[in-house]
Amino acid sequence: MKDKSLLEFSKIISGIFSNKEQALQDPKKFAHIQIHIRPLFFKTFECYSFYSEQRYQHDIWNPYRQCINILTKERNIFIMSNHRIENKERVTGAGIDISLLNEFAKCKLNKKIGCSMHFREAIPGNYHGNIEPGGKCYIQKGDELTYVKSKVELNNKSFISEDSGYEKETDRKVWGSNFGPLVFKKLRNFDKFIDKNWT
Repeated sequence: MKDKSLLEFSKIISGIFSNKEQALQDPKKFAHIQIHIRPLFFKTFECYSFYSEQRYQHDIWNPYRQCINILTKERNIFIMSNHRIENKERVTGAGIDISLLNEFAKCKLNKKIGCSMHFREAIPGNYHGNIEPGGKCYIQKGDELTYVKSKVELNNKSFISEDSGYEKETDRKVWGSNFGPLVFKKLRNFDKFIDKNWT
């Protein structure tokens, strides 16, 4: 039997999100970004999985971040693990072009250790997410190895996120916004896809 709470969370976290309003209000501080979190066919990886693309609005066919997220649940924690995609060029644009969805079955994934997001439901339909404990999600920025802090507030209308990177040895902040979180509004749901292909 399918876990209804997993399906409900999946419907909330998937979609097309844009911070257009924030970027227009203060373009010097915030770039105009779109996030596509598209649910994949259950048969693709035999689990609840999503393809995520992030792109600048002025360059929609050249996403700066691509990954596969796999959703599981432990007690009351919704866990979104992150996986690198080998030969990701094969699926670039799948956030927009659904004809590419079947290509994911051919992709080889590599899990990003320490980089899963843990979400808890604060009040019904509203979730708070943080990167998993331990400070082990590393990103190389130039010559510096940084660990990532990430937090998300999520409901069916908005996706508010803030990422930052810190020097491993000194805990000095190396990258990330100095102006607060990115505020995205949901433009499109993928509820019907989930109902048709996951239940």
